[in-house]
Amino acid sequence: MLKNAHCVDFAARKLRLCTLFIERDKIKAKLLHYGQLPKGIPHINLQGRYVIPGFTDAHSHLISRGIEMQRLDLSSCRSLDECLQKIGAYAKTNALVFASNWDENYWRHNEMKRLNRKTLDKISEKKPIIVRRVCGHYAAVNTAALRRIDKCWKIVDRKKGLLYEDVALNLNDIFIPTDKMLEKALTLATRKAINLGITSVHEISNPRRFRMLQKHRQYLKLRFAIYLIEKYHDSIVASGLRTGYGDDWLRFAGSKIFVDGSVGARTAALWRPYADTRRRGNILISARRLKRIVRSAEENGVQLMIHSIGDRSTRFVLEGLKKNLVRNNPLRHRIEHLELTTDKDIKDMGRLRIIASMQPNFVRRWQNPGSLYEKLLGQRYLRMNCFKSLLDSQAKVLFGSDCMPLGPLYGIGGAVRHPSICGRLDIADAFRLYTETASYATFEEARKGKIEPGYLADLVILDKNPLEEKNLHNLKIVSVMVGGNFVKS
Repeated sequence: MLKNAHCVDFAARKLRLCTLFIERDKIKAKLLHYGQLPKGIPHINLQGRYVIPGFTDAHSHLISRGIEMQRLDLSSCRSLDECLQKIGAYAKTNALVFASNWDENYWRHNEMKRLNRKTLDKISEKKPIIVRRVCGHYAAVNTAALRRIDKCWKIVDRKKGLLYEDVALNLNDIFIPTDKMLEKALTLATRKAINLGITSVHEISNPRRFRMLQKHRQYLKLRFAIYLIEKYHDSIVASGLRTGYGDDWLRFAGSKIFVDGSVGARTAALWRPYADTRRRGNILISARRLKRIVRSAEENGVQLMIHSIGDRSTRFVLEGLKKNLVRNNPLRHRIEHLELTTDKDIKDMGRLRIIASMQPNFVRRWQNPGSLYEKLLGQRYLRMNCFKSLLDSQAKVLFGSDCMPLGPLYGIGGAVRHPSICGRLDIADAFRLYTETASYATFEEARKGKIEPGYLADLVILDKNPLEEKNLHNLKIVSVMVGGNFVKS
């Protein structure tokens, strides 16, 4: 029992002092008063601290993040030379160099042209070296690594050692982590997520990782809804697997489809070119293939998670859904990222009832004036991540991180300080999209995301009132409860 807690209701934009009675993994009762409790009832006195529903990260690569935590991290580098120095030092003691998370937006100078096969060969011609950008859609490799990349992989510049899209995103299928590394990744990433107040994730995965989660199901401290990547879609349908199969800890949610790339890699599909090039990005799937997948999903009860960042890509997706979608979208298909949109796109999202699964941390990281998005898109950057406009269109909007970086409080800061009115949210709505509404995508809105009787006891305890705290850096996550048990205290 949690006594004298301030229970925060983001939908009503208010808080009430209450006592929560928790039985097993659910909230049994919520008393909106406090007073003398009967003797002998065990309780925890929160002394006026603030209780909110646990955060759901609605777009996660958590296990991949755990793998990266065991490899070389380049996120702190402020130049290409600093990256190369770290790679050189790491190569001295490791047979394989797999470095991740570099972001040229934080480099002092634009040195992208020097990042290529010949530059990496100077470090080593014998040991494979892979250097993948933070978005995952772009990587550079040396000659030794390039030899291990089969000719069947597309969008590979073998002369320069540059990898784009599918091959860059699936490098772990070529340079395969061990089972021990995967299990350690689950432990490391779970701990990190919980410390940030995350109690559920919508995880993009593959069958091997899904099997590992099933093996460790009884030991999970975090709830997983699994989306398997597109190449397994036909196998999913053939097996009879349907959206919602599983339980509160581990369930199959749907199929993940990539339709374009990322802004940082200049591969998100745009109507107008990027500011520094004539390139407009790429649509990675044919209209015929999209039609076949949508119809297959509709006929077999499989929800689709559709990656689309650019305005040209999103129009392509919406036109495909219009023609092939069951009315009112009962399977709750979702478009991921949806960063650059037109007014027509936003209107159609609401009309078709498509879920907009978005990442406010991208705003904070790349959408400030003078930052990456303005450099690559000019004034179009102000029309990106229009959370408010989408909410006004009656679209269902959810928040996740894409692990760039993990951290709901970090992302919420981007939503409330968005540079444009089309995206700027008040703090209650920003929190609500990271707590209450995320459960809608996985058909769990009647049991997750609220502090109400019958709902899962997945809770975050804060030291301050989140409805009044303008500087989110001042908010501290004191404790985290998942299924009635404290996993951080």
